[in-house]
Amino acid sequence: MREDPHRDLFDLLEHGVRAGVYPGCVALVWRDGAEVYHEAHGDLGSREGAPGYLRAVSRDTVYDLASLTKVLATTSLAALAVAEGRVELTTPVPAEWDRACPGATLAHLLSHSSGLPAHREYFADLRPGRPERVLDRIAQTPPEYPLGSEAVYSDLGFMILGAWLERLFAQPLDRLFDDKIAWPLDLHRGDVPRLGFHRLLGARGPSSAQQHRVAPTEVYDPALHPEGVPSWFACRTPVRCAHYEVHDDNAFVMSGVAGHAGLFGDAAAVLELARAWLECTLPGLHPSLRDVFWTLSKVPGSTRQLGWDSPSPDGSGTTADVLSARASGHTGFTGTTLWIDPTPPDNRGPLIAILLANRVHPTRNGPPILPIRQQFHRAAVRL
Repeated sequence: MREDPHRDLFDLLEHGVRAGVYPGCVALVWRDGAEVYHEAHGDLGSREGAPGYLRAVSRDTVYDLASLTKVLATTSLAALAVAEGRVELTTPVPAEWDRACPGATLAHLLSHSSGLPAHREYFADLRPGRPERVLDRIAQTPPEYPLGSEAVYSDLGFMILGAWLERLFAQPLDRLFDDKIAWPLDLHRGDVPRLGFHRLLGARGPSSAQQHRVAPTEVYDPALHPEGVPSWFACRTPVRCAHYEVHDDNAFVMSGVAGHAGLFGDAAAVLELARAWLECTLPGLHPSLRDVFWTLSKVPGSTRQLGWDSPSPDGSGTTADVLSARASGHTGFTGTTLWIDPTPPDNRGPLIAILLANRVHPTRNGPPILPIRQQFHRAAVRL
């Protein structure tokens, strides 16, 4: 690499645009109290006729955060529920969902060791509006492995968590996130919140502000799938492109608000919440509790913490081999990633690295993003 790490990172992310890994992205790297990189690359959309086609990304572009929802929303709210004494990590899963994960506790769901399978296409014959139908189907899904014997990354467990949190706080998950997290951290702004859920409301399309600030995700055009129309097209009719509508299909039929997906946000807002975890400035999140959530699971072979993930010891994961074993982070299917390292190997102070992209535009079958993610973190630690 050259002696200019900023240029190296800039060139890497521009290469991702040219190579078609994503039409555009926003990268933000924070180091020991200061932003050392915050740049926008490429366009909102690359498919002619789709929203945002050839409109340049800006630093405040809002992305579908996909499974970053699991840590930024659901795990954060679970930590606050524990802090307020509403629930304990050893509390059993409520009875109606326990059928799918007998004997599981809050900690089992957070550490992905409850016995639940990774994914099911509950959306195949549903339409948005009745999220309880998805939860009923989860309850009827049998476990796939013995409780606590292994870690299987599971959307199903976090769907249960989202519903459980709604019950504990007697509020819908989106309003709960606003009240407990977004407002205290000043993450709201105008027509498009800097960080928040977007509940599907009938056939109303995005406003002008949303059109210009939100990156689109998948285009639902059969012509892009000559091998056959994918199963997820059925629940999207007549939508032609997901634009400020959640990309995850199970979250879509749950009206856009779920424990595993549904959060939208810009990079600066993601940074604020990441810093709130690092510095324990989220009201109610004390250092001792934060450290419990950032402790590696005792499940054999697992990289999972409580809600969060940690780097793969062999360097094969998103962070390659450049972050410490104490790092906590997560990725999202749409092309998003967040990692927080309190003690990087170079001892130059805490690091937060954020990359937001819409690699599922125009389809989810594009080039792999893992190499870009690994090189992103290698470049980020050099800044």
